[in-house]
Amino acid sequence: MLTVNISSSQRALRIPRKKITALVEFVVEAQSARVDEVDIAVVASRRIAALNRRYLQHAGATDVLSFDLSVPGGGIIAQVIVCGDVAVRQARARRVGPQRELMLYIVHGLLHVMGHDDTTPQAAEKMSARQEELLEAFLGSYRR
Repeated sequence: MLTVNISSSQRALRIPRKKITALVEFVVEAQSARVDEVDIAVVASRRIAALNRRYLQHAGATDVLSFDLSVPGGGIIAQVIVCGDVAVRQARARRVGPQRELMLYIVHGLLHVMGHDDTTPQAAEKMSARQEELLEAFLGSYRR
């Protein structure tokens, strides 16, 4: 059984916990992935910048960091850290809602722990198309 934990330490936007839980369940099912647990942390720019520097040696805030904490023989245990501040800023630039932008980051992080890669232009294009496809399918089917 899939467990989804959501925490938020930012103030940039409201976090729709039930909708995010449903999103995670949707992506796991659509990808036919064996996932046991997903922890989602929504943080502010300063926190994600510190994590980005610590774990990837990259400077500045990023949209999403994902970590596969699985143990051999079990299902995926994932930690997905997304930035509320970046979601708000990018949502304005892309002319979408900040919660939609945040959910896109969550899908992106989930795809990473499920084995998707975006290190080449071709892989990034394929992953971007898949995350948009999944998010649009979810938003089209989600009922409160």
